[in-house]
Amino acid sequence: MIKIIEGIVQIGEIVKEKDPIKNNIVELSCEKGNKPLNVLKFNFLLEEDRLEIDVNEEMNEDTASKYLYVGRIVGNNPQWYASSISSDYILTETIYNLTKMDFGEELNKKLKEVFERFYISIEELEPKYRYVLDLSKTDFKGQSIKDLFKKVKEDKDNVGLPPKDLGKKFRKAISKYFEEYLKNGKNLKTEEIGLYTIFIDGKSLSSHKEYINAAIESKKPNVKKSKSKKGVCSICGSPNAITFDSSKARFKFFTTNQVIFASSFSINNYYKNMQMCSECFSKYQAGENYISNKLSTKLAAFNVLIIPQFVYGKPVSKSDLDLATDKIIDSFNTVKSYKGIEKLREEMGISLDLTNEKSYFLLNFVFYEPVQQATKILRLIKDVDPSIFERVRDASENAKKYVQEALGEKYRSFITLSTAYYINPVRVKKGKAVEYRDVLETYDAILTGKQLNKRHIIDNLIDGIRVIKFEKDTYNIDPKKKDIEFYLLEASMYIRFLEYMGCLKEEEGLDVSLLKLDENTKKFIKNMNYNEQETAMFLLGYLIGQIGNAQYKKMQKDTQEKGEGTPNKPILNKLNFNGLDKQKIVRLTKDVFNKLNQEKILHYNEVIFYEMKRLLDSNIINWKLNKDESLFYVLSGYSYTTVTAILKEKKEVISNVSE
Repeated sequence: MIKIIEGIVQIGEIVKEKDPIKNNIVELSCEKGNKPLNVLKFNFLLEEDRLEIDVNEEMNEDTASKYLYVGRIVGNNPQWYASSISSDYILTETIYNLTKMDFGEELNKKLKEVFERFYISIEELEPKYRYVLDLSKTDFKGQSIKDLFKKVKEDKDNVGLPPKDLGKKFRKAISKYFEEYLKNGKNLKTEEIGLYTIFIDGKSLSSHKEYINAAIESKKPNVKKSKSKKGVCSICGSPNAITFDSSKARFKFFTTNQVIFASSFSINNYYKNMQMCSECFSKYQAGENYISNKLSTKLAAFNVLIIPQFVYGKPVSKSDLDLATDKIIDSFNTVKSYKGIEKLREEMGISLDLTNEKSYFLLNFVFYEPVQQATKILRLIKDVDPSIFERVRDASENAKKYVQEALGEKYRSFITLSTAYYINPVRVKKGKAVEYRDVLETYDAILTGKQLNKRHIIDNLIDGIRVIKFEKDTYNIDPKKKDIEFYLLEASMYIRFLEYMGCLKEEEGLDVSLLKLDENTKKFIKNMNYNEQETAMFLLGYLIGQIGNAQYKKMQKDTQEKGEGTPNKPILNKLNFNGLDKQKIVRLTKDVFNKLNQEKILHYNEVIFYEMKRLLDSNIINWKLNKDESLFYVLSGYSYTTVTAILKEKKEVISNVSE
């Protein structure tokens, strides 16, 4: 963990500004959907006893600095910053908390006057929720604040709630109340606002020198001398170390609430886990802020920080670091999405290899989840070689090539880093992934070259098939948008991608020259590196696909004549989606033979059936595939046949589970 922190301090040393407040400015998005966002100013006009809501200013890249946006105060501490990305605090607690601080006589007086004249007290609530902005001081003529509280309190779902919980309910009601005001009074939605800030008599509160100094002080660590006689900085070795103040850190890479991680298992020894001198801590904060602004991105459902650690030849200036940072993020964004891979394919000759002779660095990937109290680290993947992006691109290109050689150029699909999330079923609750360990384990393996268990990968893919087949709606895979056929083809590409990345062991495949099959099918089996048992199941699935195609054409004609909906394929009812053991495989083989006869297509597929039966009979006694693996390869054959038929009728098919 110390390497991660050293990397952050390295960056902080480069980007640290002389003006300390600049080291804490959090960058903001200025647009949403190519439309500029607005700044909303709560302008308290004391002489007029009026609140002006000004939404006329559009945001730009200087807005965060102009209004001193430094994020929020972490944990349950009082929120008093004048600028926020949410209106909630200014509508309730911010001004009250500001009156409890000292900004000098003049500003103190103004803040007190604002509080007393523009805020209404709901005595039944605790201070955090008690004081609410009186919107009647604007031109809004809606329901009064006290009437709104009465309505919330008398709601049958809120009867008997303790003051804290009732306060939370009331704050939500206030937010909706304010949204209504913006919609009716300003013709504006909250989604169109990027920053809320406080003004008093036309002057930004964040421009007052006293406020700026207070904001700077709030970011400094609480000075707590080490209990050891010699407090040594864990970064530079200085003897003037203080305990690492995690409350002032945005990202916490170690725990301070589990005694098993404390030195000598003593709760009093957490200070020994990490100590920094004030200079290194200042660099850490500057680096942390830079990383949050410049090296924070998304991968599927996950927030990701990419933290470089320079082994030698570190950048000597912020501009050099910015160039390196831009290339890291651009390279990562390229290989995480279909659009990125496709764009790179069009721009031939562009390399994603970040290594060079002048410098060498490793990348650390931090998967995290923002929570109210802190930042929850979901997974830390350390010491990743920067050439990883080029390897991912190569693996994606090869996996695509393996399939296109058999299906032709019409089939266009890529495996990307996002595929690992969208192809594996992940339970989702309230729009958030809640069971993601397997996916993060896969990302760890892809980025570091660790080995994965192929059987476990296939089990997960079959679970994904079940999500689609049985239309389960609590997963990241949407059954309404996914077809089993295309999902399976992409799953086959995904496995080859993992093999190419070195995450799965490549075993010796079957000698396809001995198979009496058409060249494209032989090529697919060879490219997928199937062994005899896998090939037997693939061919069984291939025959099921042929039966399905025949049934589809026949029923399509009938449904068109009767004016009915989309035809189905009864043969799929013969498949047990809970898995295929040896007995079920034997029974399914007999059913397939009978259906080939029934659909009068046996003579077209007799040789393929013979090859499948030959491979099956020679292996059935020593069958090694489990029931999910057998089902997977059967479905792979079915999907291959079905998609081949679809491609004959279409110009091209672009299918990506991650899009």
